[in-house]
Amino acid sequence: MIKVSTGETSGPHAASKLLHEVLMLNDVLEHAVCRHLGINETDFQALQHLMLDRPMTPGELAGKLNISSAATTALIDRMSDRGYVSRAAHPTDRRSIRVHPSTRAVNLTMTALRPLFNDAELGIQELDPDEQRAVVRYLEGILTAMHTQIDTLAPPATTQKRNERS
Repeated sequence: MIKVSTGETSGPHAASKLLHEVLMLNDVLEHAVCRHLGINETDFQALQHLMLDRPMTPGELAGKLNISSAATTALIDRMSDRGYVSRAAHPTDRRSIRVHPSTRAVNLTMTALRPLFNDAELGIQELDPDEQRAVVRYLEGILTAMHTQIDTLAPPATTQKRNERS
Protein backbone atom coordinates (compact mmCIF):
# COMPACT_ATOMS: atom_id res chain seq x y z
CA MET A 1 0.00 0.00 0.00
CA ILE A 2 1.27 3.46 -0.88
CA LYS A 3 1.49 5.98 1.91
CA VAL A 4 0.02 9.31 0.85
CA SER A 5 1.71 12.44 2.13
CA THR A 6 0.05 14.14 5.07
CA GLY A 7 1.51 17.48 4.13
CA GLU A 8 4.78 16.98 5.99
CA THR A 9 7.84 18.10 4.08
CA SER A 10 10.18 15.32 5.23
CA GLY A 11 10.84 14.20 1.68
CA PRO A 12 9.38 13.70 -1.74
CA HIS A 13 5.72 12.73 -2.04
CA ALA A 14 5.03 9.03 -2.61
CA ALA A 15 3.84 9.86 -6.15
CA SER A 16 7.15 11.58 -6.91
CA LYS A 17 9.08 8.58 -5.62
CA LEU A 18 6.97 6.25 -7.75
CA LEU A 19 7.46 8.45 -10.81
CA HIS A 20 11.23 8.26 -10.28
CA GLU A 21 10.98 4.47 -10.09
CA VAL A 22 8.86 4.37 -13.26
CA LEU A 23 11.45 6.46 -15.11
CA MET A 24 14.27 4.19 -13.93
CA LEU A 25 12.37 1.03 -14.87
CA ASN A 26 11.62 2.49 -18.30
CA ASP A 27 15.35 2.28 -19.04
CA VAL A 28 15.45 -1.33 -17.81
CA LEU A 29 12.37 -2.15 -19.92
CA GLU A 30 13.94 -0.53 -22.99
CA HIS A 31 17.08 -2.65 -22.55
CA ALA A 32 14.93 -5.79 -22.19
CA VAL A 33 12.99 -4.98 -25.38
CA CYS A 34 16.28 -4.33 -27.19
CA ARG A 35 17.59 -7.74 -26.11
CA HIS A 36 14.27 -9.31 -27.17
CA LEU A 37 14.51 -7.71 -30.62
CA GLY A 38 18.28 -8.26 -30.91
CA ILE A 39 19.04 -4.58 -31.50
CA ASN A 40 20.86 -1.79 -29.68
CA GLU A 41 19.29 1.22 -27.96
CA THR A 42 19.86 3.63 -30.84
CA ASP A 43 18.23 1.20 -33.27
CA PHE A 44 15.28 0.88 -30.90
CA GLN A 45 14.97 4.66 -30.59
CA ALA A 46 14.92 4.87 -34.38
CA LEU A 47 12.24 2.21 -34.53
CA GLN A 48 10.17 4.08 -31.94
CA HIS A 49 10.40 7.31 -33.95
CA LEU A 50 9.37 5.52 -37.11
CA MET A 51 6.47 3.77 -35.37
CA LEU A 52 5.19 6.71 -33.33
CA ASP A 53 5.95 9.69 -35.53
CA ARG A 54 5.81 8.58 -39.13
CA PRO A 55 8.06 7.24 -41.86
CA MET A 56 10.88 9.73 -42.42
CA THR A 57 13.88 10.47 -44.55
CA PRO A 58 17.32 9.39 -43.34
CA GLY A 59 18.11 13.06 -42.65
CA GLU A 60 15.00 13.49 -40.52
CA LEU A 61 15.85 10.31 -38.62
CA ALA A 62 19.42 11.51 -38.08
CA GLY A 63 18.03 14.73 -36.62
CA LYS A 64 15.69 12.88 -34.27
CA LEU A 65 18.53 10.64 -33.06
CA ASN A 66 21.17 13.40 -33.08
CA ILE A 67 23.60 11.23 -35.04
CA SER A 68 25.56 11.76 -38.24
CA SER A 69 24.27 10.86 -41.68
CA ALA A 70 26.92 8.12 -41.93
CA ALA A 71 25.78 6.60 -38.63
CA THR A 72 22.16 6.83 -39.80
CA THR A 73 22.99 5.01 -43.03
CA ALA A 74 24.69 2.23 -41.05
CA LEU A 75 21.68 2.05 -38.70
CA ILE A 76 19.22 1.82 -41.61
CA ASP A 77 21.36 -0.86 -43.29
CA ARG A 78 21.52 -2.86 -40.04
CA MET A 79 17.78 -2.55 -39.41
CA SER A 80 16.98 -3.38 -43.03
CA ASP A 81 19.17 -6.49 -42.89
CA ARG A 82 17.18 -7.64 -39.83
CA GLY A 83 13.90 -6.97 -41.62
CA TYR A 84 12.87 -4.19 -39.21
CA VAL A 85 12.73 -1.29 -41.69
CA SER A 86 12.31 -0.79 -45.40
CA ARG A 87 13.23 2.01 -47.76
CA ALA A 88 10.68 3.45 -50.16
CA ALA A 89 10.73 6.27 -52.65
CA HIS A 90 9.68 9.61 -51.18
CA PRO A 91 6.22 10.46 -52.53
CA THR A 92 7.08 14.08 -53.44
CA ASP A 93 10.89 14.20 -53.68
CA ARG A 94 12.30 11.86 -56.34
CA ARG A 95 15.84 12.37 -54.99
CA SER A 96 14.96 11.07 -51.52
CA ILE A 97 13.74 7.97 -49.75
CA ARG A 98 11.68 7.42 -46.65
CA VAL A 99 12.33 4.75 -44.06
CA HIS A 100 9.33 2.76 -42.83
CA PRO A 101 9.07 0.33 -39.91
CA SER A 102 8.28 -3.19 -41.09
CA THR A 103 5.10 -4.96 -40.05
CA ARG A 104 7.34 -7.58 -38.44
CA ALA A 105 9.12 -4.98 -36.28
CA VAL A 106 5.84 -3.36 -35.23
CA ASN A 107 4.34 -6.76 -34.36
CA LEU A 108 7.37 -7.92 -32.38
CA THR A 109 7.55 -4.63 -30.46
CA MET A 110 3.83 -4.51 -29.74
CA THR A 111 3.77 -8.17 -28.68
CA ALA A 112 6.55 -7.42 -26.20
CA LEU A 113 4.85 -4.27 -24.83
CA ARG A 114 1.13 -5.07 -25.16
CA PRO A 115 0.86 -6.79 -21.73
CA LEU A 116 2.20 -3.62 -20.09
CA PHE A 117 -0.21 -1.41 -22.04
CA ASN A 118 -3.12 -3.73 -21.18
CA ASP A 119 -2.24 -3.72 -17.47
CA ALA A 120 -1.96 0.08 -17.49
CA GLU A 121 -5.38 0.37 -19.13
CA LEU A 122 -6.93 -2.03 -16.63
CA GLY A 123 -5.38 -0.06 -13.78
CA ILE A 124 -6.81 3.27 -14.90
CA GLN A 125 -10.22 1.74 -15.64
CA GLU A 126 -10.40 0.49 -12.02
CA LEU A 127 -10.34 4.10 -10.81
CA ASP A 128 -13.46 6.22 -10.54
CA PRO A 129 -13.79 9.14 -13.00
CA ASP A 130 -12.51 11.74 -10.52
CA GLU A 131 -9.43 9.63 -9.78
CA GLN A 132 -8.85 9.12 -13.50
CA ARG A 133 -8.98 12.89 -14.07
CA ALA A 134 -6.49 13.41 -11.22
CA VAL A 135 -4.08 10.89 -12.76
CA VAL A 136 -4.41 12.54 -16.17
CA ARG A 137 -3.85 15.99 -14.65
CA TYR A 138 -0.75 14.75 -12.79
CA LEU A 139 0.70 13.08 -15.90
CA GLU A 140 -0.01 16.15 -18.06
CA GLY A 141 1.87 18.24 -15.50
CA ILE A 142 4.81 15.82 -15.59
CA LEU A 143 4.89 15.92 -19.40
CA THR A 144 4.86 19.72 -19.37
CA ALA A 145 7.68 19.76 -16.81
CA MET A 146 9.68 17.27 -18.87
CA HIS A 147 9.26 19.31 -22.08
CA THR A 148 10.29 22.45 -20.22
CA GLN A 149 13.37 20.75 -18.79
CA ILE A 150 14.35 19.32 -22.17
CA ASP A 151 14.04 22.77 -23.73
CA THR A 152 16.18 24.39 -21.03
CA LEU A 153 19.02 21.86 -20.98
CA ALA A 154 21.82 22.82 -23.33
CA PRO A 155 24.60 20.39 -24.20
CA PRO A 156 28.10 21.22 -22.96
CA ALA A 157 30.05 23.52 -25.27
CA THR A 158 32.23 20.64 -26.57
CA THR A 159 29.14 18.61 -27.48
CA GLN A 160 27.55 21.61 -29.19
CA LYS A 161 30.59 22.09 -31.41
CA ARG A 162 30.73 18.38 -32.29
CA ASN A 163 27.00 18.29 -33.10
CA GLU A 164 27.27 21.42 -35.25
CA ARG A 165 29.97 19.72 -37.37
CA SER A 166 27.91 16.56 -37.96
